Amino acid sequence: MPALSQMILLLLGIALGMPAAAHPDEIPYVTTPAGVVDAMLSIAKVGEKDTLFDLGSGDGRIVIAAAKQFHARGVGIELDGTLVAQSRETAAREDVSDRVEFLQQDIFASDFRNATVLTMYLLPEVNLDLRPRILFGMRPGTRVVSHDWDMGDWEPDDRRVVATSEKAVWPLKESRVYLWIVPARVAGYWRGTLAGPEGEDPVVIEFAQRFQNASANVWLRRWNMAGNGRIRGDSVSLRLDRSSWKPGAAPLHFTLRVDGGRIEGEAQDGRDRFHLRASRLLE
Repeated sequence: MPALSQMILLLLGIALGMPAAAHPDEIPYVTTPAGVVDAMLSIAKVGEKDTLFDLGSGDGRIVIAAAKQFHARGVGIELDGTLVAQSRETAAREDVSDRVEFLQQDIFASDFRNATVLTMYLLPEVNLDLRPRILFGMRPGTRVVSHDWDMGDWEPDDRRVVATSEKAVWPLKESRVYLWIVPARVAGYWRGTLAGPEGEDPVVIEFAQRFQNASANVWLRRWNMAGNGRIRGDSVSLRLDRSSWKPGAAPLHFTLRVDGGRIEGEAQDGRDRFHLRASRLLE
C-alpha cells in the first residue's frame, strides 16, 4: 500500500492532467468509506439475484457487503495476495464465504463478463482502458458503478455525491458515485415491418449510436420518419417524427426491446397502435 504522501501526489498529478501509469500493480490501494460502499450498492440496486464483480477489490468490503446485506453473489479481483487473504478471512468471519470468492488476478486479464453489477475504485485512465471491454464485452443491462472517477465522454445514467469524513486523502471530504447501464448495440441497418391501423408496411431502419444515445431514420415505401432515442440496457425509447408521413400528427413514441439481432416494440397514438419489428442487416 503506498504511503499517504504518494497517494496525494498521484491524485494531484491526475487533477493537473499529468500522465500516470495505469498498470494494475501501480494503482494505489485506497479504502472505500463505508457510506460510499452503501451508496454504490444502492445506486446499482443490488439484489439477491445479482452477481457483483469488484475490480481492485482491496480488503473485499464491497463484495462482502453485497453478500451480507443483499444476499448477492460476489467476486473480488485483486492483485495483492495479502489483501486477497485478508478478504477471505473477513468473508469467513462474516459467514458469507459460500456466496463470495476472491481471486488474485490482474484486472486486465480477468473475465468479468458474467457480472450483473461491476464496481470499481480505480483511476481515470484505467476506467478508460476498461471502457471498450465493458461496452462491447458485457451484457446489455449490466450496471457499472465507479467511485470518484468517470468514463470520459460516456455520460453516466445516474450519479450521487456522498459526504464523508473517512476519505483517506486530504482535503477530499466527499465522494462521487457514478452509474452506467451498459447499452445494447443498435448501430447499423435493420429490416422489418411497421404495422398500424392502415395495415403493414416494410421498413428499413438506420440507427446511429453514441453510447446510450441513438438517432434513427425509418424508411417506409413512400415516407420516412426520423427521430432520436435513449438506450437503457436492452430497452430503447425512440421518438419518431412522422410529419412527412402525416402532416400535423404527433410524434410516435416507441418502446423497443433489443434481443440479439432482433428489435421489436410498440407505440400508441390515442386508440391507434403501431407495432415495429426488425432484424439486423449490418452494423
